[in-house]
Amino acid sequence: MCGLCAALNASRNWTDAAGQSAFSEHGRPITARQERESRATIINHILGFYGLNVADWGGSSYLLTAPSGKNANVYNLSGLWHAVDDLCPAAVDPLDVELLDYLDRLWADSQASA
Repeated sequence: MCGLCAALNASRNWTDAAGQSAFSEHGRPITARQERESRATIINHILGFYGLNVADWGGSSYLLTAPSGKNANVYNLSGLWHAVDDLCPAAVDPLDVELLDYLDRLWADSQASA
């Protein structure tokens, strides 16, 4: 399948909260754009530890970029983590003590500045 067809056919995932009445922010429904921006922010906190970055690409996919300049266009979170494994020079372990310490410091810094 070509990239354009895949982008046009990328369907929403069961985990997406946007448009579902059970989820809201300050009484207003969450938009898909808000959800994707929030998701990218959270993912970037994790990927920053590895020097990687992810950005929403047109509301239909994510663009993952490595410091080397290599990138990957992926359509969902499971695809994103496979691409991280391909682009990251180090093994990605979500339970790595150094990663968890890094995330703890980010959290503490965000609370101190709030």
